[in-house]
Amino acid sequence: MAKITNVFSINLQALRKKKGVTQEQLASYLGVSPQAVSKWENGSYPEGDLLPKISEYFEVSISYLYGQESEKKSFEQMVLDELYTLNEKESQTGGCNHKDYFEKLLDIVWAGQIACWKNNKYYYKRGVPEKGVRTASVISDDAGFGYFNLNVEKQYYALVKEPEDGFMSNIKLSEELRTFFRTLSEPGVLEILFFLMSERWNEAVSVSTLSEIVGMEEEKVQKIMDRMVAADSSGKIIACINVVRADGKEKAYSIEQSGVVPFIVMLLSVNSLMYPPYGYTMQISNRSKAWFDRDKVVEMIKEVRNGRV
Repeated sequence: MAKITNVFSINLQALRKKKGVTQEQLASYLGVSPQAVSKWENGSYPEGDLLPKISEYFEVSISYLYGQESEKKSFEQMVLDELYTLNEKESQTGGCNHKDYFEKLLDIVWAGQIACWKNNKYYYKRGVPEKGVRTASVISDDAGFGYFNLNVEKQYYALVKEPEDGFMSNIKLSEELRTFFRTLSEPGVLEILFFLMSERWNEAVSVSTLSEIVGMEEEKVQKIMDRMVAADSSGKIIACINVVRADGKEKAYSIEQSGVVPFIVMLLSVNSLMYPPYGYTMQISNRSKAWFDRDKVVEMIKEVRNGRV
């Protein structure tokens, strides 16, 4: 077999292998014989009228095939490359908190937020206000919504795509939902949860310690923990372990670092409801429909009143 001797042959073979297709599959698409593709990958060239089709198939330019320009990257890959470079830079300089990395992430999602303003083609900074000033940006659309809290004390972004059958497909008026909020409202529950969230990866706390911290009797604290563990049967938020002691076993509790993230998002959202922004940096409403389907809401309420939910 002849040795590959030109850039076109090298690039063609590399693109074919990257796409995961055989010479036979490429030949079938182009309407040529597999032998023709083999010859191209070993030094010869295709007819000129085949080049646009080859270029389209591999999603590269003809100039790239001949080594005259670099491979065109997708927007997503360019973003990934930028973040990877920044991450590597922080690692090399001894950084471990990824502060600059998260700042760049916020810049990227902010670009997506202001892009919803259809007449805007230019990026501008998100303009974080001074401490104590509450500002946000909101976009609402029939396809979903985006909320960007710009407060210097807590910056976060939520982008929610609406399901095809509406938001109510994932939000149910149920007894479980009522129980969840009732449990949170009980004295001592939020205090316990907040303390659990102060734990690190390898830490756990006993009921006796929680009792001292929240100022409640151990029996009451144990009942609260039993209810929370039962409600979290999958163990996504609270983990319970048995600590072996000389006089028996004692339960200790830890927080699941990943599972607690939605809970923190909920707390941030509730805070924004309790203390709404003074104003909005950008507010766009392209939504023409209600957030919940009225007929479905009425039907759900009827089911609740009839005791079926």
